[in-house]
Amino acid sequence: MNPTATTSDEEQAPTPNVACHSDMGECPEPAVLTAIAHIDHNDFWLMSDGGYQGPGSVWKDILDVKPLCALTKPSLEPLDSDFATMLSTLCLLMQNCITAGYGLGKSLFGNDNLNPTRFKLRHCLSPLTPIWTMRALNRYLLQVYPFSFELWPLMKERNHTELLALKSTHCIQPVPAYDLTDNLIHPSAYHCFLQGALVEIHFTISHWGIAGVRHNVYSAEIELICLLDVPTPSSCAGRKRRIPLHPTAESLPSKKQAIA
Repeated sequence: MNPTATTSDEEQAPTPNVACHSDMGECPEPAVLTAIAHIDHNDFWLMSDGGYQGPGSVWKDILDVKPLCALTKPSLEPLDSDFATMLSTLCLLMQNCITAGYGLGKSLFGNDNLNPTRFKLRHCLSPLTPIWTMRALNRYLLQVYPFSFELWPLMKERNHTELLALKSTHCIQPVPAYDLTDNLIHPSAYHCFLQGALVEIHFTISHWGIAGVRHNVYSAEIELICLLDVPTPSSCAGRKRRIPLHPTAESLPSKKQAIA
């Protein structure tokens, strides 16, 4: 299993960490890894727009948005033991996929690199689409694709103009997440279906060598999410109250209360 070594335009390309086919001039497809885990209820940003509030310190613009979540142990045996083994495997992959002379920057485990108990994954919301394919793509989307830039749910309606500006060069891509009946989960329902859920998740790992700060950076990209069990509702501490099936004289406000 070899993670993909990639580099951005602003970064100096490090020595490749995976072998390329010299006759094809292309690198092999990244290995797809699989885990069964709980999606962390508290560290959940896998919304349709990643919780984007507008340009700021987290995302400089909507094109930068990468909805993400953290995975924790399933709290089921033998799956818990398997999850611990998987974390150890991810640590080994990071240790063996490095740019020589660079230190550790952003990792799969956030700030918990010494004894990780979870790891983070992300999803690319608006991948770049070659301009010459946009016409054919738009025809396809109009016919069979249920999602569009115009109807994409956003937390802040004021960001809609910014999203629409990407329409001529990008496509919009929902999280490939499926419910218990193998139906694609609608972007507006990620919160209620996925937050705190038990899932089977398929993902790939990428590595960058950041020349400016001489750091190794890692990320895990979501390939597929299959729901295995619905989220457990969080308890709500409040006064217990029995709700009648039909209104009674006691439950209806009096005329005096209604006038007041």
